Amino acid sequence: MRDAIDRFSRAFDALCRGVALSVGAAVIVTVLVISYGVLAREVLRLSDVWVSEVTTYLMAYMTFVGMAALAWQGRHLKVDVLSAHLGERGKQVLACISTLIVTAVALAMTRLAIDFWWDAWTSGERSWGMFSLPLWIPYTGFVAGMLLLCVAQITRLLTIVFAREPNGREVAIDDMLLGRKE
Repeated sequence: MRDAIDRFSRAFDALCRGVALSVGAAVIVTVLVISYGVLAREVLRLSDVWVSEVTTYLMAYMTFVGMAALAWQGRHLKVDVLSAHLGERGKQVLACISTLIVTAVALAMTRLAIDFWWDAWTSGERSWGMFSLPLWIPYTGFVAGMLLLCVAQITRLLTIVFAREPNGREVAIDDMLLGRKE
């Protein structure tokens, strides 16, 4: 079981690195679009009605899709006041509990995202902006981000539960959650 989890973790890690790169590209595009909007509005006196719509969609993509990649890479905010006073077993139990809580929230958000997406798909609802984009398109990023977060959290939970090296020795919780030694 551990080998399968390790193989899946490596593949998912590669996917998350690609997602992180795409989010980085979205940040660059957002900066360029906002810069154009300021230049067009203040210097050239041109209309920039599309800038708000595009940046809104890019920000949603960066937030929801990027969240899963950051959570998987352990680059999210966390407070370790309690875990600093626990031994390895206590840290493992605490990591399991916190991962279960985040997984439950991610599953609830995934259900909500799918409901939003389905409603937009079936109703034909469109955006308010210049592009009048069908809303199921940007909602797809919300669904994808929540699904990625669910997969990340379930994989993390399996890693915590089955955290043993081949010789049966327990793996330190910090090594397990922050990256294995290669």
